Amino acid sequence: MRHLSLTLLASALLCTASASWSQARKPVAPAASSAPASAAQAESRTELEIDPSQPHIQAAMKKGRATASEVLKVAATGDEKRYENVAVRVLVREGKLQEFIWLQPIEKTDKGYVGYVATVPVVLQRMQVRMSYTFKPEDIVDWMYTDKVKKTMHGQFITCAQVKKHAPQDAPVLKRRYGLDCSR
Repeated sequence: MRHLSLTLLASALLCTASASWSQARKPVAPAASSAPASAAQAESRTELEIDPSQPHIQAAMKKGRATASEVLKVAATGDEKRYENVAVRVLVREGKLQEFIWLQPIEKTDKGYVGYVATVPVVLQRMQVRMSYTFKPEDIVDWMYTDKVKKTMHGQFITCAQVKKHAPQDAPVLKRRYGLDCSR
């Protein structure tokens, strides 16, 4: 498979790996050091560049926004026996910089929702892994969750759009390996 599957793998693994700390649901103080990330960290955070001006990415984000209520309902159930990897992707802006960030876990608050940064920010300076981030449903551009019973990953519209455009031959492998269903 080409590098596209690494995008999904990185997203899925980052969300899965964060499950061990997701129970804490507490933000972590930013690190005092601004030392460069290790090679392993750099590799785990790399995703294909997502250009929001591309028509296939715009269509994927539109689909993610239109169906965001699905992931919020799943998150509200708190049913860890049925669902895992419940996460949302938001486009975060910091001045002129912007980056797509996965948030997991997510929970409803009085002011909307809060999620915890689950991917290592590459461009944004103020955000760090496990830092809390408040968002509204309309901020969601993509989402994902895995139904353990059906062994199916839902959402991942941006990844599906990238696969369809750049590596359609990888779609059956991703479906078999991760349960990713890009038919929606």
